[in-house]
Amino acid sequence: MTMIHLLILRSSFFAVIIMVLLLQTTHCLRVAVLGSGIAGSTAARTLADKNIEVTVFEAGFGIGGRTSTRTTRDTFRYQFDHGAQYIGTPKSAVFRDTLHQWRSDNWVQEWSGCFLTVDGSQVKQEQENEKKDRFVGFPAMHSICRNLLHHEKIRLKLQTRANASRNEKGEWELVHDKTNKCLGTFDWLIVSDRHSASHYRKDLASVGIEKFTSGSRKIKSVKCLTAMVVFEKSLNFDMNGIQFAGNDPKFGSLGWAARDSSKPGRERTDGKECWVLQTHPDAANELLKGKKNVKEIRDLAKDVLVHDFLKSVPYLSGSEGNEGKIVDLPKVVSAIGHRWSGAFPIPTEEFLQMESQMIASKNFVACGDYFGPLSGRIEGAYLSGISSANKLYNEIQLVD
Repeated sequence: MTMIHLLILRSSFFAVIIMVLLLQTTHCLRVAVLGSGIAGSTAARTLADKNIEVTVFEAGFGIGGRTSTRTTRDTFRYQFDHGAQYIGTPKSAVFRDTLHQWRSDNWVQEWSGCFLTVDGSQVKQEQENEKKDRFVGFPAMHSICRNLLHHEKIRLKLQTRANASRNEKGEWELVHDKTNKCLGTFDWLIVSDRHSASHYRKDLASVGIEKFTSGSRKIKSVKCLTAMVVFEKSLNFDMNGIQFAGNDPKFGSLGWAARDSSKPGRERTDGKECWVLQTHPDAANELLKGKKNVKEIRDLAKDVLVHDFLKSVPYLSGSEGNEGKIVDLPKVVSAIGHRWSGAFPIPTEEFLQMESQMIASKNFVACGDYFGPLSGRIEGAYLSGISSANKLYNEIQLVD
């Protein structure tokens, strides 16, 4: 064997050793993610695909954040996408490729049909040459996050709001917000919910990451009230979605209405129709003034939105001579109200300039749809999740 062959074998041997050490390091690394929305789920999956163990803590009953799906707990199992309604045309090549893969994997399907836009007193149907891309999670909006989190390296903890602090070793210690039960010790923390830094929350109360907390508290939110409504039978109203400009009193508080049971995977066999109604931002701000009681707010959302929608149907259907009059509409068999306190973020210039924020000295990364130029969109949350995971991974490689 020549000297050249020996050198090649030697270099190959050391390359294998380095790879094994790297895999061992990433395998032993413990990462916690707060929030199971698109950003948190994407960050978790990106790291899991790199052989890193991740635990995702979700405060709610189900996954998905604002892409969550509400299903009633009765025998009827009414289903609603009560937050984000659809994914529009991708703005970046990365997300365009991702959406193509999600479609191939049947995680999402196209939501087609007839759509209206209402601006003032003008009701306009979307024409064929004006058709927008609309994609929804299949068979529910939260299916995207559910599929992202389905990985052997990911553990999911639901109904678990975790409060974080750092011990003398520099590790993150998480405890349950209500019981103070220890939830584990982690090397890195990824926060996808900016409300974790809020004054009224204890999630990040004393961990010395003011660079994130002080900045995130400057971000304002657009509020939204939502009503999830079930009609006894079809409205015979061939429109799947309606966007309201919110500047005509006869449409009241309405900002958006969607026949949720028209989306792929949400079809019903009992003849009932499920609708999601959401307020216009100006209406939400006005309705919520001085109100803090959660039950009162939910009842308000239900009552106001259902009333305004029923009053609007004659105008929307174009029933000649019926404008403003009571028409024969199906019975409402179920209605639930919900408030999104931070439906859409209004990020500061600082957060618009970055896709995620890492504080390496604290082993901390923040991500979410409040970062980057595509803030408030599913795409923006996805890109931020990838960015946070890549920053973390690159940092541990540098350290190693």
